Amino acid sequence: MTNRIKDMLTAGRVAIGTWHTVCSIEVAEALAALGFDWIAIDMEHGSADVAYAEQAFIAFERHGAAPFVRLPAADPILARRMLDAGAHGLLVPVVEDARSFAEFARHCFYPPEGRRGVALERFNRWGEDFSAYLRDFRPVLVPMVETRKGVAVADALAALPQVDALFFGPYDLSADLGDPGNFTTPQFRAALDAVKSACAKHGKAAGGHQVAPDPAELQARIAEGFRFVAYGTDVLAMRHALAGIKGIARG
Repeated sequence: MTNRIKDMLTAGRVAIGTWHTVCSIEVAEALAALGFDWIAIDMEHGSADVAYAEQAFIAFERHGAAPFVRLPAADPILARRMLDAGAHGLLVPVVEDARSFAEFARHCFYPPEGRRGVALERFNRWGEDFSAYLRDFRPVLVPMVETRKGVAVADALAALPQVDALFFGPYDLSADLGDPGNFTTPQFRAALDAVKSACAKHGKAAGGHQVAPDPAELQARIAEGFRFVAYGTDVLAMRHALAGIKGIARG
């Protein structure tokens, strides 16, 4: 029972996902039916709780999208609960210390590698896949680099064996650099290059967010070397598709 997204990243392939931010199973299934490789429940900025996430996972799985979660913080207990609910991967925001992240990661793996509690839950079909899951499954772990401190430890993070990708957070980093939303400053570009270089050095995937749902821009991010890409969000896609209605209605 292997992890398809981990296998894709290990093989150097591109895995494209998106953020699910609203609590609507209809939206969750509509996203999954589009063909994303993975979809992350956004528990940092969205309104989902554990119970909703588990329902959304079922919708994702029906269409072959791997369920991921962006945790609100490096919370090992919530991480365990999300893995037990069936998450294939976890994104952790604002990571600034490699040693702390390594300790968090231990809660995501079973003994002797880690400290995750062994259970019979939906992730192993209540024990039916107990041995296969225990032997073969490893979650995708992605620390998010979103501050100057995070950039400074990017090399140490990428060197951790538990890490599959580093995710570059453009808005938070630009804010930390003092110019929110400006992705063209020399400081921002240097930070981006440092994270990508750390990933390349240690054979990890470079991750990032193509915020606007623009296929040409998505292709540009892939051409730049990003292999773990979040493309838009559910709400941004809706607003993008319906933008301009005020002008038309009032014109």
